[in-house]
Amino acid sequence: MGIRKKQAAGILCALLLTAGITGAGFGGFLGREADASEAGVTETAAAKPETDQASSKIITTSAEPQHDQWSKNTSQELEALGAMEKAAENDQLSLYVNKETAEIAVQEKQNGFVWFSNPVLRSQDAQASPLYKSELAAQVLLTYYNDKGQINAFNSFDDSVAKKQFTITTADQGIRVVYQMGNVAQSFANIPKIISKERFEKNILDKIKNANQRDDVKYKFRLDEQKQVYEVRKLQDYIAEELSAVLEAAGYTAEDAAQDNKENGAGEAAASEEAEFTVPVVYSLDGDSLVVSIPAKELKSNKAYPIASLQVLKFFGAADTGKQGYIFVPDGAGALIHLNNKKLNAEPYSLPVYGNDGTFDIKEEIQTNEVSRLPVFGLKQNDHALVGIIEDGEAGASIAADVSGRNDSYNSVSSKFQVTAMDYYTLSSGSKTSAVPMFQAGKYQGNLQVRYAFLSGASADYTGMAAAYRGYLADKYQLKPLGASAKAPFVLELAGAFRKNKSILGIPYQSTESLTTFDEAELILSKLKAAGVSSIDLRMVGWFNGGIRHSSPSDLSVAGVLGGKKGLLQLADYMKQNGFGFYPDTAFLEKFKGSSGAATLLDRTKAEVYAYNPVTYAKDVSKFSHYVLSPRQLPKQVDGFLQDYTKLGISGLSLRDLGKEVNSDFDPSHPVSREDSLLASVKELGLLQKNTGSLMVDGGNAYSLPFADLIVNAPVRSSRLNITDEEIPFFQIALHGYFDISGAPYNMNELQNPRLSMLKSLETGSNVYYQWFASDASKVKDTDYNGLYALNYQDWFDEAVQLYQESNVILSKVRDQVITAHSMLAPGVVRTVYQNGLNVTINYNHTAVAVDGLQLQPQSYHVGGE
Repeated sequence: MGIRKKQAAGILCALLLTAGITGAGFGGFLGREADASEAGVTETAAAKPETDQASSKIITTSAEPQHDQWSKNTSQELEALGAMEKAAENDQLSLYVNKETAEIAVQEKQNGFVWFSNPVLRSQDAQASPLYKSELAAQVLLTYYNDKGQINAFNSFDDSVAKKQFTITTADQGIRVVYQMGNVAQSFANIPKIISKERFEKNILDKIKNANQRDDVKYKFRLDEQKQVYEVRKLQDYIAEELSAVLEAAGYTAEDAAQDNKENGAGEAAASEEAEFTVPVVYSLDGDSLVVSIPAKELKSNKAYPIASLQVLKFFGAADTGKQGYIFVPDGAGALIHLNNKKLNAEPYSLPVYGNDGTFDIKEEIQTNEVSRLPVFGLKQNDHALVGIIEDGEAGASIAADVSGRNDSYNSVSSKFQVTAMDYYTLSSGSKTSAVPMFQAGKYQGNLQVRYAFLSGASADYTGMAAAYRGYLADKYQLKPLGASAKAPFVLELAGAFRKNKSILGIPYQSTESLTTFDEAELILSKLKAAGVSSIDLRMVGWFNGGIRHSSPSDLSVAGVLGGKKGLLQLADYMKQNGFGFYPDTAFLEKFKGSSGAATLLDRTKAEVYAYNPVTYAKDVSKFSHYVLSPRQLPKQVDGFLQDYTKLGISGLSLRDLGKEVNSDFDPSHPVSREDSLLASVKELGLLQKNTGSLMVDGGNAYSLPFADLIVNAPVRSSRLNITDEEIPFFQIALHGYFDISGAPYNMNELQNPRLSMLKSLETGSNVYYQWFASDASKVKDTDYNGLYALNYQDWFDEAVQLYQESNVILSKVRDQVITAHSMLAPGVVRTVYQNGLNVTINYNHTAVAVDGLQLQPQSYHVGGE
């Protein structure tokens, strides 16, 4: 079947689907999404697909297809698809390309729905100016720096496609599009730069029979009477193309031109001073996904104009004003931006994956945002949804999203990759100062890659997006679900030793003080056990090298004030005998003592981290926190640590920073990009897991998940940016059942209400988590640890036991169960459904609520499905 016949068949099938007619080629369950508006809910807990525990794959039911309930592509979209050629297909997807505009489209074979890289009706968008209409037509948005560090922008439509400066070739299961952006001067090898008068007349003019054409060619060269040579004039690309064709017809070849250039001393062409860029993009099908990749090492730019960033497929799947749904962004635990929410006074959403790079000097910190731990985003429009997973280059990526009405009539979400970092170096001379831009060296040479998966019907919501991401992680890293257990773990963090400034006869010194000795830790654990808490995971912070802000872990010395090595091993033995988890805590990336081995900022200074003044927002240079370790030094730190730690025989380790921080090093002699830093961390995480057996990670950045058993301080909220409309526990929905997860310690949570923390645990399946020490609280007064003043365990013990016993009744039943549905039933009222059917409805309000046939008291919950 020819390409055009295949297109016609595809369009016919789509039209049949639009009419509700199905065939064997589109078999399988297509489902029907429950009408959330009827129940007054954001997401519907009912009618969710079942999931398989081992793989977390969505399993369809045997219900009859309900094609008439599905949103379909418009006739204009089907017409646009007809103008495209099929470039690749597999059992689940078809990839199409428009070879005139470089647009792509992906069609789901199950239901015929088509996702377009660019809005089909963009030319009719009255909201968009000509510039923004060009962006709507582009697949790549590029920004670059000039020599002053100022940002300029190109888009692949105006600066490549419209100029016919792109090529499309086939690739494995897809296509490769190479964009030449800017005023790219084309090269025609058979046009001589300089040629002698004799050879020009004999080998070119005499061979052209048409007199007018001969005069036209002669005019394109300038005669130097003194040297008796002809030099080619500066020609527009289309004129040069015509001249090259005439010379070729006259028998003048590239070899002839090379000979004439050499004989007349024509050197290599001077490097262009124009802003010119080469950006290759590869589209390929992989099972049920579209993979979009930019090979970073193939990016080309003039040295004077380094590429700042690349935004890929900004408008892929963009929803117009007639669609209903939302954008999902991974802000902290997760957030939703409702389509067309009219929040045009709010800034567009833009937050980096894995938070800020610690080697960027931030002078003022006006707002502290939650960290995006997972490199994933999504968009739901009617009963179709897509989920994007940044699977390579994510450490240099940001998620960008915006609603309709600002610059155009579309709601969109996409990834944006930083290619080159820039900062200013201040030069001073007397009373004069000037800022000189400093650019990153040693850029990442891997791929910038996003995987798109597609959801329909009942799975086209944020729970379905989380399930798709869970399945992706499980398949990629061979993750195994947790096993069933009689009790959920009680996670306890104990603060050990810390350094305190003292003085003798006016001479200052630092003393190592105890907050919880190893014996006191055992006493607290025994009290918990006696109170019925029989499953405990202990995180012991500040156990070596001076305590909490310890010196380099490459050489261990167990704190003597806590009981020394003997006391540590006795505690470890007690934990083992009682079946408790033991996780001594270590920081590898935060360097608390000495600048040796610290990373370098772009301005060539060492990377130092300070606290910020809460009033002025300025960096408080009197409150030093730590240096940022260079990624190059990490292997040395880990190797030295393991040499000592493995001798202790403790099968567990807590990682304070390796699972939550990713930092570059801009040392010009040994630069390390943020993505290469991530790869270094991944390598050391594997080594630590192999040698310690079980890892607890703080934060839970996605790259740490293959090595983690427990996650503490997992995000429980979003940044609550003005453009967002709802918070959702996407992080927990995606990971619960595979990891033991805890949010912030109940007694350190911003909620300042341990019961609310427990309700959040029931909503997300997270474990009870407390942070304590044994000493009197006055011990930390007027020290750098003032924030720990309220952690004496006796003040929290009874409440902690009570909340654990209450929540354990539910958490123990769902510890190994994935979350299959999550919904907001009313303001402040949410429901979570677990794989085994157990559901928890929670009222966070301070007043009683009647909803879905339930009477819920203030800050209470109801358990169903048992």
